[in-house]
Amino acid sequence: MQSKFFPQIKIHHVLAAILFLGLVLRCWNITQSFWWDEIWSTMAYATAPAVWTIMKSLGYYFNNHVLYSLMAHGSIKLLGEREVAARLPAVIMGLVGIVVAFQFFRKYLGDWCALIAAFLLAVSAFHIDHSTEARGYSGLALGALLSSLYFLQALSSNTTSRWLLYVLWTALGCYMQIFMIMVCAAQLFFLMIVVLSRKGGFPVQQFDPKAYHHFCVALLCAAVVTVILYAPILPTFLTNMGKVRLVNVSRMPFLTNLLKSMLPGIDTPLGSIMYCITICGGLYGIFKKNSIFAIYLLTIIFFPLILYLSLNPMFMFERYFIFALPFVLLTVGAGIVFFSQHLLQRYKTGFVFLCVLLICSIQIPSIKTVLTQDRQNYREALQFIEQAGISQDTDLVFSIGYAGEHFKYYAHHTAIIFPENLQKLSEMAAGKQRLWCLITAWLPAMRPPHEDRELYSEQPGQVEIYNYVKQHFQLKKLYSSKFPVEIFYWEK
Repeated sequence: MQSKFFPQIKIHHVLAAILFLGLVLRCWNITQSFWWDEIWSTMAYATAPAVWTIMKSLGYYFNNHVLYSLMAHGSIKLLGEREVAARLPAVIMGLVGIVVAFQFFRKYLGDWCALIAAFLLAVSAFHIDHSTEARGYSGLALGALLSSLYFLQALSSNTTSRWLLYVLWTALGCYMQIFMIMVCAAQLFFLMIVVLSRKGGFPVQQFDPKAYHHFCVALLCAAVVTVILYAPILPTFLTNMGKVRLVNVSRMPFLTNLLKSMLPGIDTPLGSIMYCITICGGLYGIFKKNSIFAIYLLTIIFFPLILYLSLNPMFMFERYFIFALPFVLLTVGAGIVFFSQHLLQRYKTGFVFLCVLLICSIQIPSIKTVLTQDRQNYREALQFIEQAGISQDTDLVFSIGYAGEHFKYYAHHTAIIFPENLQKLSEMAAGKQRLWCLITAWLPAMRPPHEDRELYSEQPGQVEIYNYVKQHFQLKKLYSSKFPVEIFYWEK
């Protein structure tokens, strides 16, 4: 099929170019050191000797994204325990997500809207970041797209095959990352809106009444499959749910950060103008072309966010809402296409290119950051220590803090200790000539002013050591990664 904007260029050629660009961006810095979350929440399970060990482990909260850990386990078995192998499933799911987004959106809004959305997803720093870490968030975005696609198709066709595909991808999405439940909640809320609009006499496309019943059955089946998949860790899951506290903190800074993550550059004058105009035009154009899809788009973007904010649990991270990213970018793309329709044919292509180019220029700083800034330089810190010529007789290497425990992953030739308090450190340091302290992601130091203090706290004994090190040790090396890594040094 050819594009009406590019009569001489076939759509699949453009999509292939977008995919190639997406692949290059995702492989650019894929060999960087593992960061805290990957070591603690994936590698601890993906490197387990048996598959059953992965399936029956959850972690202190909900660290283990079970399906992703299983995929990473297989990848590591094939390629060896290295950064690329552990992250390969995320890269693949990120690229597949771009293709699925295109195929999904073209069914409702046409080729060009879908192509722009796919391109914006391919260059999105938010999506690149989570498509290149050994976690299940690119899988969450993919699962939400597939679940949404077959949800809308099943409602329209009301065929068994489409409902079965909906059950499959919804359950797998939940097994990838449990936050997929929010997508299911949005789908349920969407159907409530459709039913109420029919009773209210609003001109919204209606579905076969039997489809509503079949959706309830399909959602129940997806829930049953999900419970079966989680059965080995269900008691732990319920126990960990009890650890999650509801907090009373302002989430406005979080909303600002979420907006900046999905729409980089929106805090600049050009960015705010471009995004505001294209999103408004996009929403109008989508409603005009397919009102039922527009309602679903708004529901999946806003309902999970509003629901989660109303609960206000202690954990609130931008990545939880990555499933909304393709729909947000589709709205931007639809806005560009909407405004281009009012131009003469010979100007349309240039206008679309100009708009996409402007948006890319706005996003360049965020893209550059995700491509060039490591998340956390655990590996490099250990390499620095080992190259310093340390000796077990004269040197003591220690680390503190919850994140500090994970330096040991890269400590192949260096013994790292984790003293409980200053007294223990003094006892261990007796007779040593040089002391090295590794610190990263020290929670009190990285706590945003609006966040819960208890969530960003360290053990009292560790705080005692931290304060002593800051006062008496020399900063030997600083790695300015997303979560900075500091190496402190003391010598008699």
